[in-house]
Amino acid sequence: MTISHEPSMDAREPADDDFETFEQLEPGDEVKFFEWAVSPLTVVAREDDEKVGERIRVEAEGSESFLYAVDGHLWHYSPEYEGENNPFPVQNLTHAEEVEVE
Repeated sequence: MTISHEPSMDAREPADDDFETFEQLEPGDEVKFFEWAVSPLTVVAREDDEKVGERIRVEAEGSESFLYAVDGHLWHYSPEYEGENNPFPVQNLTHAEEVEVE
């Protein structure tokens, strides 16, 4: 599967640590970002894509999608979503923090 990088939304300016976080992601990490207000994405693997280079396969609630970088911006692409806003721009990529319930 190759990513179709044809965004209809404008790219977001990366926050200070966005690319550092992206480069350090490992399988099992959970991340969230500004445009993704639902459950955190769990990193599954790093892969190569013939059109965008390195991508990170992620999963949320049984659906797989991808995080990747193009021209200094981060994007989130879901092959299952057929709406206009695919890929979604990524900004403020952070590790999801688990909240302990007492």
